[in-house]
Amino acid sequence: LTDRCRTDIMPEKGNKSKYAPLAGGQRKRPDLLPTRYVLSVYLFCGFFMLYALRVNLSVAIVAMVNGTVANNSNGGECPALDGSIYNVTSDMENGEFQWDENTQGLILGSFFYGYVLSQVPGGRLAELLGAKWLLGGGIMLTSLLTLLTPVAAYWGPSALMALRVLEGCCEGVMFPSTMALLSHWCPRHERSRMISFNVVGTSLGTVITLPLTGQLCSNPIFGGWPTVFYLFGSLGCLWSLAWALFVYECPELHPRISKKELHYIQRHRDNSHVASAQVPWRLLLSSRAVWSLGVTMFCANWGFYLLLIDLPNYLKSVLHYPLNSNGYQNGMIHMACALSTLLCAPAADLLRKYKVFAVTTIRKIFQTIGLVGPALCLGCVPLMGCSHHLAITLLILGMSLYAFTIGGQSPVALDIAPHFAGTVMGITNGMGNMAGMLAPLVTGYFTEHNESLGQWKKIFFLASTIYMLGAVVFVLFGSAKQEEWGALPHVDSFQEPFASSE
Repeated sequence: LTDRCRTDIMPEKGNKSKYAPLAGGQRKRPDLLPTRYVLSVYLFCGFFMLYALRVNLSVAIVAMVNGTVANNSNGGECPALDGSIYNVTSDMENGEFQWDENTQGLILGSFFYGYVLSQVPGGRLAELLGAKWLLGGGIMLTSLLTLLTPVAAYWGPSALMALRVLEGCCEGVMFPSTMALLSHWCPRHERSRMISFNVVGTSLGTVITLPLTGQLCSNPIFGGWPTVFYLFGSLGCLWSLAWALFVYECPELHPRISKKELHYIQRHRDNSHVASAQVPWRLLLSSRAVWSLGVTMFCANWGFYLLLIDLPNYLKSVLHYPLNSNGYQNGMIHMACALSTLLCAPAADLLRKYKVFAVTTIRKIFQTIGLVGPALCLGCVPLMGCSHHLAITLLILGMSLYAFTIGGQSPVALDIAPHFAGTVMGITNGMGNMAGMLAPLVTGYFTEHNESLGQWKKIFFLASTIYMLGAVVFVLFGSAKQEEWGALPHVDSFQEPFASSE
């Protein structure tokens, strides 16, 4: 399949038809909307489901757990939202499961054990066998496992952790597969925009899922917390069916692409994928650019997953937001990230298109803003004490600045190794998502039976320090210049050569 995704299948110069030749068949009438944008819409919806299936447990577990078991000794430090003295036991949710903070941390972090393990195999399989079926199959299997979440929860925490590990394995192939898919479809100067559109899908999935989960869990009329998993599992299955029917591996195989668009993509993408090429493992694993990317992604993800996984518990236990309001506050924070992403990605692409700076410089500027800004904001959150509104404002500002990483770390795998983007993304994203395993464990360690403002101050200061470390590492050692081993040894005659600054 992937050998048919080649740049030598070009529109015939003497052919005046708007139809492009199809590898292995006859084309239909071209779509009105460019097919690469249609692909982006499907990927947007896929990433929406990716995060909806991932984050629903972060809020649902607040309703699932019996609050008296996870009770902390300092829950009354801050007043309730209405200014009254907060009674630690007054807002305890009548959950069914007696899981303490450490057990909850293990459950929330178990997803990432599987997620990290499948990154590199997922990227390489996407390059060898094709990304379409691997990506769609990953979401389908995750959706089916999500439907089984209530059953696993009633079996016990070990069963739920095992199920979440399997979900992580299935979801772990998506980001590497997407990079492999975009290596066929994405012109160089559209990288940040196409990737950012997908990333906005993750933010929107979080924005909608968190408050919706809070509403479903807090209103018994909807069926309680099990309904959350039935709803999102079913939606994921529907998306997978649509993906299988309407998405194609590469433009050469799409039956409705116009000759003009096919020619444009083939001229402006990097060397097309050839499945038989061997990964230069020694050069890849000794690349300073790859390792610095992995480290900065780990540091960026630490703070991101702290807010994604553990923030609902902070808002409930320290600032005393009720469950339904808790979900909305989390949604606002991630909505700010989504809106900021829509501005940052075009800015990065424009700077690259008009060669205002070298590509490496652009990536470092955006990554520095995207890490130093949130570091300062998270470091100030505990200094606000019990001020609900100031804390939320800082969190919103921090996530807005975090969106700058869309022009920093996000496209670097395609920049440095377009031919092996799936493998590079698998390695670096695997390194980055180790933070998803460790952050909940560290949070659980600090807050076990003592979920006080002082303990959360340590958690936020640690995240701020790690953010700063990621910025320093990428500025000193990062690069977006294409590595010699990262592309095919030839450049197609239809392609423009890389600028030396890239």
